[in-house]
Amino acid sequence: MPQTNDITKCLLDWQADPKKPETANRLASLTYQHLRRLAEIRLRDESRQCLSPTELVHETWLAIRPPGNALANRQQFFRLASAVMRSLLVDQARERQAQKRGGDRVRVTLSLIHAQHDYDDVRLLDLDSALSSLAEQHPRHAGLIELRCFGGFTMPEIADCMDLSLSTIKRDWNFARAWLIDAMATAGAGHD
Repeated sequence: MPQTNDITKCLLDWQADPKKPETANRLASLTYQHLRRLAEIRLRDESRQCLSPTELVHETWLAIRPPGNALANRQQFFRLASAVMRSLLVDQARERQAQKRGGDRVRVTLSLIHAQHDYDDVRLLDLDSALSSLAEQHPRHAGLIELRCFGGFTMPEIADCMDLSLSTIKRDWNFARAWLIDAMATAGAGHD
C-alpha cells in the first residue's frame, strides 16, 4: 500500500477541490487496490453476486463525495468507502427483494457478521436493520462492526482509527456481537 502520508495529502487536496480531476484520479490510483480487496471480501461470501469486485469498486467510487466534515486520514476515507459499499449492497438486495414480492425471511446468525458463510438478500437486509438499530443506541460499536466487517480492518487498525485502546476495541467487539445476536434472534423469531 502506498505511503499513508501520500494518501492523506491527496485526500486533503481532494477535499479542498473535489472537482479537480487530477486530484481525484491520483486518490483513486492510490486507494484502488485496497478498495478492490474490500470489495472482494464483501462479495466473497454473497450467494448471489450481481456485481463483480471491480464493478463494486467503481460504483463505490462514483458514490463517494467529500463529506461535510473533513476526512483527516486514510482510515476515515476507507471507513467512508466501507459505508458506501454497504449501502450499495443493501440497496441492491432491497431491489432484488422487491422484485420477488415476498418469501419467508431467514433467521440470521452472527456467522454472517464475519463472512464465513454464504448470505442472501434477506440476511443482508436483516443485518443492515440490526446494524442501524445498534448505531442508534451504540454508535461507536456500530462503527467498529462496520470497519471490521465491511471495511476489512484489523482490530489494531480499528483501534488506531477510532483512537481507542486495543483492549477497548476487543470489549466493544464482544458487546456488539452479543447485541447483534440478540437483535437478530428477536427479528428472526418475528419471522417464524
